[in-house]
Amino acid sequence: MLTATLLTGCASTRSQTIYEKAGVGEEQKRADEAQCTTAAVDNADQRGAAFLNVDRDVVDRCMRARGYRVSAPK
Repeated sequence: MLTATLLTGCASTRSQTIYEKAGVGEEQKRADEAQCTTAAVDNADQRGAAFLNVDRDVVDRCMRARGYRVSAPK
């Protein structure tokens, strides 16, 4: 639970990407983004677990697969 919260916090501050899906509330959107972010985390490299490397392209593809429209802020 703590990991998902930390990842969500990191994702929201690092990413300016906008995810939109009709009929989905903010809580569900955050949960979906947290799951996609968790799936995109690469912490197995030589830098160790202290540094999380999130592949934003993977997160975006995951969110699109869940039916979200992905766009940059205006």
